[in-house]
Amino acid sequence: MPTLPAFDVKTNINKSPHVVILGAGASRAAFPNGETSGKIIPLMNDIMDVIALKDIIESEGINADYSNFEALYDDLVTKNTNLEAVKEIDEKVYNYFSSMRLPPEPTLYDYLILSLRKKDIIASFNWDPFLAQAFRRNMHIVEPPRIVFLHGNVEIGVCIEHRQKGYISQRCGVCQKYLTKTKLLYPVKHKDYNSDPFILNEWEELRLQLNYAYILTIFGYSAPNTDVEAKKLMLEVWKKNSTLELAEVDIIDKKERAELEKTWEDFYHSHHYGIYKSIFNTFLFRFPRRSCEAFAMATLQCDPWHDNPFPKFKTLDELHRWLQPLIDEENEGKFSGVPCNREKGVREKGV
Repeated sequence: MPTLPAFDVKTNINKSPHVVILGAGASRAAFPNGETSGKIIPLMNDIMDVIALKDIIESEGINADYSNFEALYDDLVTKNTNLEAVKEIDEKVYNYFSSMRLPPEPTLYDYLILSLRKKDIIASFNWDPFLAQAFRRNMHIVEPPRIVFLHGNVEIGVCIEHRQKGYISQRCGVCQKYLTKTKLLYPVKHKDYNSDPFILNEWEELRLQLNYAYILTIFGYSAPNTDVEAKKLMLEVWKKNSTLELAEVDIIDKKERAELEKTWEDFYHSHHYGIYKSIFNTFLFRFPRRSCEAFAMATLQCDPWHDNPFPKFKTLDELHRWLQPLIDEENEGKFSGVPCNREKGVREKGV
């Protein structure tokens, strides 16, 4: 028999975490035309062109298949073909991503941070700074979810000696030295997630939450062949989740349904999964800050709540004001399931 989630029928509060996994497709969906300065968010299948990495390969006289960056980089590293080229690629990728910035208006990443509570976690495979930047500019409104970076991140720094994690511009709270860059894990087939203390800790935090998660959302992560270890690390813990037979898996991706079902079939139980083209159609954005409660009410209580989807806002202040009734309920310790009011002049049509 499966274990019921940590759902309190008296308060309608579900303490089971919602786990969100982000891949490069999430950032491409957030900024399909590029970020503030126009930089395109690269995927593994076009990163050679977007960041102009071909110039490095050609200048080093390397004969390679430019259409497959993952295989190319794996060969350079594992065969020690040209360590100077590897170093140049690493630096060019880091510099490209580290210069990216969020625009001032609300973005998909702001909605994502505010759609979850402190019991939840977002685990990102992305090098770009958007999740960390959205976290930073919304954290004063309400305590945000945990965020971890499974392949490192250009916005995040670390003091290994004192186990401190923060923004790259910050100092360690113990030794007062500036935090150092996190190591970026690149697409090699056999990644070592244990040798780097920061990466190891990020994975341990994700795996802990997967043990108890009630909803798992996978957004824009394709589980590529060059990252078989990542899928294995997640699956071996997820399969031990005692609520797995009742839990939901939501997959957000533009690939064909049959392909996605094949990729993620080991993660979901029976028919307990959904495949979506847009994150706005998932429980996460239809019931912001209440996804696990809404799912429990619909499936366990047979008393579904009315949808409370995010409107599209022009400013962060408007978004924060719209969320305030939900935050007030959280402070009071009892959830009603009543949708937020839509103030005239605050929302736009066509989210």
